[in-house]
Parts: sequence; structure tokens; C-alpha cells
Amino acid sequence: MRRDTWPDPAWWIWRRLTSVKWAIGLILAAALFSAIGVIIPQVPPQLADIPEQVEEHIELQRPTWGWFTDVLADFPWFYETNGGVFNLYKQPYWYAVVALVALAISVCTVSRAPPIWRTVRKPPKRVNAAYFDRARHRASAPIAEDAEPASAQAQLVERLRAARYNVEEVDAGDGQVMLFADRYGWAQLATFVTHLALLLLLGATLVTKFAGEEYQFWVAEGESHILFPPGDDRAQVQIIVDDAVARFADDGQALDFRSFVRVAEGGFEVGGGEVTVNGPVHAAGYRVHQAAYWEHGAELRVFDHASGQLLYAETHFLDQQIVGPRIRVERGGAVVSEEVISLEHQVADVVIDEESDDPRVAGYTLIPLDGVRSLAITLVPVAEGFEFWYRVIATPQQPSGLTFADLGVGEEPPPAPRLAISVDGEVVFDGLVSLDQAQNEARLVALPLAEDRFIWIGFQDGEVGEGFFYYSPDRDEERGGLAVGESVELSGGVRLAFLGSEPDPALQGSLEQDQTQTVGTIALTWLGAESVFYEVAPDIPGASGDALIALERFGLARTAEQFDALGGESVQLAVGSTNESSAGGQVGRPSRMILGLGGETGRIELDEGQEIVQSGLRYQFAGPREFTGLNVRRDPGGIAFWVGIGLGIVGMTTTFFMPRRRIWARVTNDQVQLAGQAGHGIDMTSELQRLASGDIAQKRKLRFGPRRGLFGGDYAQPEDGRRDDG
Repeated sequence: MRRDTWPDPAWWIWRRLTSVKWAIGLILAAALFSAIGVIIPQVPPQLADIPEQVEEHIELQRPTWGWFTDVLADFPWFYETNGGVFNLYKQPYWYAVVALVALAISVCTVSRAPPIWRTVRKPPKRVNAAYFDRARHRASAPIAEDAEPASAQAQLVERLRAARYNVEEVDAGDGQVMLFADRYGWAQLATFVTHLALLLLLGATLVTKFAGEEYQFWVAEGESHILFPPGDDRAQVQIIVDDAVARFADDGQALDFRSFVRVAEGGFEVGGGEVTVNGPVHAAGYRVHQAAYWEHGAELRVFDHASGQLLYAETHFLDQQIVGPRIRVERGGAVVSEEVISLEHQVADVVIDEESDDPRVAGYTLIPLDGVRSLAITLVPVAEGFEFWYRVIATPQQPSGLTFADLGVGEEPPPAPRLAISVDGEVVFDGLVSLDQAQNEARLVALPLAEDRFIWIGFQDGEVGEGFFYYSPDRDEERGGLAVGESVELSGGVRLAFLGSEPDPALQGSLEQDQTQTVGTIALTWLGAESVFYEVAPDIPGASGDALIALERFGLARTAEQFDALGGESVQLAVGSTNESSAGGQVGRPSRMILGLGGETGRIELDEGQEIVQSGLRYQFAGPREFTGLNVRRDPGGIAFWVGIGLGIVGMTTTFFMPRRRIWARVTNDQVQLAGQAGHGIDMTSELQRLASGDIAQKRKLRFGPRRGLFGGDYAQPEDGRRDDG
């Protein structure tokens, strides 16, 4: 079409779309947005259309971007962006840039097609004489006086063909003959191949974006997941997970995880096999990838005890965590409880280093002993592992805000008197007496002497030795102080002797792992630090409201050797760790489920495989279960995408490594003139000079012995007999 057949606006747009500057600008814009999308964490694709999830993602990024978070989230500020730059690939301006790039490629292809096709099919084979003097790439060589122009032309044709040129003789007029040589003439068509590749890539991406499907979900081993909501008119696709397998290093680094799945469509199995992150299963038009792994799951079943009917069967994904010390409490030689205690409070005077790589902080919890006293348990991180501290304290009104001093961390236990009590000359007691009460700056305790008789003993003003005192609330004469080694006769034939004082570990101190200490009427044992995973689940039969489901592995939680206190990592396991996956490979004590139902039922503890009947219901812990995270995709643009990649490689390889070269040659009575054309960045001058001098022929054909030059004369033969390549 002629210029005047286009309306001006259309012509202006056409010129812009065929402009190299505009093309570079569009490519830079697309590259800039892509780089921003890589640098700034994007909303996961499966959550990009859920405003609540987008807002949650933005809040997670606020510690990184600070006040700039709102600027990024609202860009470009004149419409509701649903995440802004954090949800970049859902924004209209991103699609506009992609569409403009595709349009510009199409327009450039259409605009350049006719001239390129003409130069390929009907290249100009004749040039005027002046071109040989002004061409960018040119060379000339004289013809020897005894050489004929026809012979020189024949040798030039031979050399050009040896260099893989197609050579034609062209009538230049005035009785002169011109040579036209063309190599890789079809290579100019590679630009269309490259443009087609780009269009296929863009088109395939958009088709996948708008017509593709992607699902991400967790499935417990032994269970299945359906892709479509009930009532969908498509044949239902179901993913069945038979087993999930994982291996971990001692430091918790995942070495390998994979799953064995089956795929059913419309109720019939259509495929299956082993899936990994980069090894999907193809079935029913979908690709099933392994995306994640989680070993903390527990299967709970509830039956009606009278009829045996199954009322509830669910595998729970335990994604919440408590970290703390495992303690065992015994009374009278019987185990009262053994469990991981949650560290509910952070020690008040801990200064958290925000730049530290170690997120562990000291935490504590309070366990009531009676109406006025509590046992404070503290876990303190040290260079290797943790220290366990305990202290009997008066129950505070506010359990939070206690300091290391309040918890007795790092302090020696308080002194306690060692006493010997005898009745009628027979020793009935010899040992430490814990002073667990305080009054008027004195530590004291009521010491029973008979069923209806007791005496108060203690230290006044915290002094040791001279500060020991005793008094009877019933007899004024039975009161006073004793020095170390002294004794006193009390009524009823009772003799009280003060033998000295020693630190009292029954009130406070620290324990090594597996060490036991008597505290009041209980024996307290620290079994190590562990992590327990749990979930708050609704609709559990027999529960009054939501129920708590927790899984204890007794040191065999095995996703890592360590967990962080109050955070989930770097707490030394009590029993140790192993590289194997947890489910199906328990060693030692089996796993235990803690089921908090509330109300009258309260708390139920079930070992793996155990059943307990409670209020007419039978609760069964079927065992720990692993979860596999699957990514299921249907990519309608996948084939076009790979075809585009292949065409792009072919097009660019051809363009860069097989560029088209054209040579025009004219042979006169006294010289040969060569002029050439090639793509940008290619210097043909040296090649033309070699053609003129005959060096190309020497490089292309391996011949030995003296031979004639292209335009007369002999090449020199090297003394060592090797061919001279110039």
C-alpha cells in the first residue's frame, strides 16, 4: 500500500510499532517488570485471586519493605490493584506490555516480510562500476601480465565455490561479465522463524494463563483428593496417594522426598507411578508433581462403642507447634504424667538480637503446685543445647514478665538446715528440711513432730549458722536459736539437733538430661527438649467445642536433629534422630496422640494403635501419617511453548552462526575487483582479501607441492615441506 492510502493516526501507530527504538523500549519494559517480579516476592499463583490471602502476603512482606510496602501494594495508585507490585502478573499494565510486544513483533514481521522475501528470491545480481570503489567491504588484486582474464575469472569461480558460495555469471553490459556469489541466501528467513518463536512463546503463555489449570493441595498417604467441585460437568479426576517417602540429613536438610500416586478419571484408573519435584506423572491430561512434604500428621477414628459404627475418620494435618522440655512427674513411685511442656512466656530481661542467626530465646512456664505456690520451669539456650532450670515460687498474679532472678536461673539453691530429730533416744529423721515459706524476711517451714504437734524452724534474715531458729506455737518456752552442732530437748522426749546448712535443690536448681530431683511430694525428671505438633480441630465426636489434637514422637520427630525453642528449630531431641522417614518406621516407644476434648471428658492419651472408651465412644489412634504436597497442572499451551523454544534456538543459531553473505566480482584486463554485503557486525573485507589473493583456496583444499596463484605466479613452498596457509 502507498503512504497516502493510510489515515495519519494509523500510519503513526504503524511507524511506532516498526520502530527499533520502540521495540527496545518495549523489551526493556518487559524485562524491568520481570526483574521486579523476581526481586519482590509475589503472591503464590493459587492465592492471587483471593483478596484475604493477598493482604496476608503483603503483611508478611512489611518487615522487609517498611513504609514502602503500601507504595508497592497500591501501585499505580489510580485503581484497586489487589496487591499491586506484590501481585504483578495479575495487573493490567503487565498484560498491556505483553500485548504490545506481541503486536510489535507481528507488525515488524508483516512490514519486513515483502523486502526480505524479495532479497531471498530475487536478489540484485548486478551493481554499477562505482559500487566496487565505495562499498564498505571491498578488495582488489592485480592480474599478472602473462595471465588471461578468462583464466583468472575461472579460478575465482573455483575459489568462491570452494568457499561454499553459489556463483552466477551476470551480463553487466558493454561486453563485460560480472560474477554474483551468494552464500546462505535462505538465512535471512531465520528472522521470521525467530519472530514466530516469540509469538508462540507469548501466545502459549497467555493460553496457559487463561485456559490452563493448576491445583495445589495436601494429601495424606492412603487418602485421595478430587480436582473439581461436585456437580462439575467434566469427568471427575481423583488423585490417590498410596505412600509418601522422605529422607533427611541430620541437620534437617531434605535429601529426597517422593510419593507414589494413582490417577483416576470418571471412576477408572488411568495412570500413576512415582512423582518427584522434577519427575511428574502424566495422566488424564494433567501433570502431577511433588511439591512438598510434611511428616506431622495423625489419623483419628471414633466409633460408637455399642454398635461399632464408625462415626469419624480423619487424618489431621498438624501444622502448629509447641516447643519445650519433656518432663516426667512421679508421685509415690508411680508416673503421674510424662509430656512436653509448652513454654508459654518469654523471660522478661532477654534482649533479642534481631541480627543474630540464632532465633532461640529463653522461655518459661508455671505449673501450679497448690493454692499459693507454683513450679517455674525455664529452658535457656546455651552454645550447645539448652539448660533446664526450675524453682518453687509464690504464684504471681501476672504469670508473664518474670526475670531470670525471679526464676532463679544461674543462682545457687537457697540454704536449708540439716537436722537430726530423735524421740526417746532413737533417731527418726536425719536430713535437709526445705524452707519453702517466707514471713518477715525469714524463710521457715512447719516441721511435724507428732500427729497433733508441729514446730516452726527456719533462718532469720537469710543468715546461715547463727540465724537458725525454732519455736513452738503452743509452748512459749520452746523457742530460741541454735548454732551449728547444738541441740535442744523438747517436750515428749524429742531432741532437735542443728547439724549445719546446705544448698536445697528441692526448691530450685538445674537438671541434666535424664536427671531426677524430688520437689515437695513429686519426683521431677527432665527428659530433654522436644517439639510437638498439634491442630485445633472442630466437629470431633464427644468434644465440647473445638478439640486439641497433638502428636508426640518421644524424640523421634525426625525431620531434624534440632528444633528452635519458641520457634521450631535447634532444640536437641531427647532420644536422637535418624535419616529415615517417621511413619512406618518407629523405633523404641510408639508415638502418642494427645486428644483434648474439654468438658467432663477432658484429656485422652492414646499410644499408636491404642483404643480408649469414653462416654460411649471408642477413640482410636490409627498412627502417625505423612502428607505429600502435590501440584497438578493442565497446560494447554505446553506444546506450543516447547515448539517456540525450539524455533527460537533454530532462528537465533542461524542468524548468529550462518549469516547471509553476498559478493559481486568484476574481472577486467588488469585486475579483479570484489565487493560484498553481510549482516551487522560482520567484517567481510578480510575474507574478500583472501579470496583475491587465493588464500581461501589454500585453506579449503589441502594440496601439496608448488601450484599457481589465482592471478599468476607461484606460492612459496616452506622449507619443512608443509603447506603455506598465508
